[in-house]
Amino acid sequence: MSESHRIRIRDRIIYVAARLVIGVTASVPEWLGYRVAAMLGHIWFRMDGRRQRYALSFLREAYPDLGEREHLRLGRAATASLFKVPLDMARLTRLLARGGDLRDVVDCSALDREIDNVPRPFFALSGHLGGWEVCAAAVAALAGPAHGIARITKNPLLNGWLARTRAAVGLNIYPRRGGFRDLARAMDGGDVGLQVVDQNQRLRGVFAPFFGKVASCERAAASLAIRRGYPLVFTAAVRKGIGFRFELIVEPTFTPERTGDKAADLHRAVVEINDRLERMIRRAPEQYVWIHDRYRTQPSDDERAGGGAADA
Repeated sequence: MSESHRIRIRDRIIYVAARLVIGVTASVPEWLGYRVAAMLGHIWFRMDGRRQRYALSFLREAYPDLGEREHLRLGRAATASLFKVPLDMARLTRLLARGGDLRDVVDCSALDREIDNVPRPFFALSGHLGGWEVCAAAVAALAGPAHGIARITKNPLLNGWLARTRAAVGLNIYPRRGGFRDLARAMDGGDVGLQVVDQNQRLRGVFAPFFGKVASCERAAASLAIRRGYPLVFTAAVRKGIGFRFELIVEPTFTPERTGDKAADLHRAVVEINDRLERMIRRAPEQYVWIHDRYRTQPSDDERAGGGAADA
């Protein structure tokens, strides 16, 4: 049996298994599935000391006036919310595959009003808050064809099925490596860009405050928006209740200023982006991914002195 034949068989097995898991997960009674997911999140938060330390350190920066007990409560609740995201993805995939209407589970009125007078193309930016896959699909459904960056499965059958499912609402996802070029090209053609911009950037980040402490921040969306004059729209899908119901929240749109000083323009835009992300997160802190090591990459002494980018 040839290697290519073995790969095809393996891909088919994984594809069938994934479809089965998604179908079963989406079929579990909503109240049961989400309560079990929350319970597992609580247990995991208690048992994973490293991630718990990340969360508590992050929460101390964000909420210095709260006590340790409240930090622990927010960390547990947020981890429970994170464990619900795979259920969201299963239910979202099944809903889209069946041609369902996202507005049945997502209150889109705030984003509808925000983008009513925003020229295309624009960048819709978000963070790991609530249901970010749901948010991406909702933006695509409201604003027309939308293009984002995410991890892509290496299984061609599964990847093709997910791509077709997302395409039902005009959502196109590209791989992290090299995918931003495709996103930029699509925006040049008038489509909407999507990006989650709240996690540590190990390479070539922009150092800017995030909840009061310097962090290495995503630069690509801000840089492209400055060069092309694209507006930046801020939204997140916040869960309502315990299950598969959401509301899109928004923060005011802005267009980054272009003065000719590239470094200063980029830093100013990233600071503004972080400010809006923080305000969204503070509206639902129990649904944010606090267990991420957000401050892992820190500037060198030279970068602190010059306000430079993180190149290593």
